[in-house]
Amino acid sequence: MAISKSMFRPINRRRRLSPEARRAQIAEAAADLIARYGSYGFSMQTLADAVGLTVPGLAHYIKTREELLTLVIARYYDASGIVPEYVIAERAGAAGSANDGDSGSKGGVAEGGGAEPATSHDSTDVHSTVEGLLNYPASMRRLVESNAKRPQMVNLFMRLAIEAADPTHPAHELYAHRHRKVLDDMMAKPWNLPPQYRDPEAKHDLFVTVFFAMDGVQEQALTNPDESMLDLWAHAERILFPSPTWDGYR
Repeated sequence: MAISKSMFRPINRRRRLSPEARRAQIAEAAADLIARYGSYGFSMQTLADAVGLTVPGLAHYIKTREELLTLVIARYYDASGIVPEYVIAERAGAAGSANDGDSGSKGGVAEGGGAEPATSHDSTDVHSTVEGLLNYPASMRRLVESNAKRPQMVNLFMRLAIEAADPTHPAHELYAHRHRKVLDDMMAKPWNLPPQYRDPEAKHDLFVTVFFAMDGVQEQALTNPDESMLDLWAHAERILFPSPTWDGYR
């Protein structure tokens, strides 16, 4: 029987991808590795193997580790529908779920701290009783729950924020525009807020304050061995969203 040449495929044949598709593939593989091993816990050879490239081939797209880390942040930052940390945490959670058994964590373990309480993304309902509107405190709580599960990615995001103060850093422009992008995104969403926060200026001030508190909680969670990110946010919530003002709006 004649055998068609089309039945044969070269061994280790690489898929041909567009430059943009290849960079997306690299970012996704790097996010998986960061979730498992940390931002400096894997070699570029490991990453190259994960995407089917040689190290020189990988260097055609990514020349330094800093550029790689910036690509990871930028990819999930730009894809954000709420705030970049939410997307990063969600992506990392999916990437590392198969490895949770090896870490000994049932609900996620914060670096330098104890085990986080087991949480589900369904544990916090972000939808308001008013049709089409979202509960702001619940959405922020959902964000904290997501981030608490993968401190490696939060650590990366915050460490790069410091390094990116250098105008020559690959992530400088991304972080320089981060606050405005997040605030614009938050201002555009259909929130169910108490009457005193429905005015655009008051709403803006609220979001800025919560945004700063969120950054502070994430930083403290990475350095405070006594309280988890969820514990710290619970303290902040009582001040940011007090009763009776926020009763019925959580």
